[in-house]
Amino acid sequence: MGLIVKRMEFWGTKGPRMCETLFDTGASASFVRKDVAEALGDVRTAPFPLSFKLGDNSVVEVNQTTELYLRLNGHNIWHSFLVVPNLPYEIILGADFFQRWKIKLDPVTEEFILDEKALETILV
Repeated sequence: MGLIVKRMEFWGTKGPRMCETLFDTGASASFVRKDVAEALGDVRTAPFPLSFKLGDNSVVEVNQTTELYLRLNGHNIWHSFLVVPNLPYEIILGADFFQRWKIKLDPVTEEFILDEKALETILV
């Protein structure tokens, strides 16, 4: 499967923004580039830093988080993101996002497969 990258609208406490978004089921967490996080909303300092290994085997230390919102197929979804200064994409949606919201990717059409029943249970 190739990379799935889409421009999507995200919202924060400061309003909406179209963001280049990588869908990466191999990433354990979801990330947002620091300048994008600051433009969208409130960035909070984490109680302690967390370290993550990136695809190129470099290690990044993260000590900030933010919460962002998006709409998928008519569903309003929120998610916590780790804020990273030098991210190659504006936003990376990782496995934590797909698992939490019971979303799968269709590699042929590069679209989302939403489990509507699961979302009804989660979003009620």
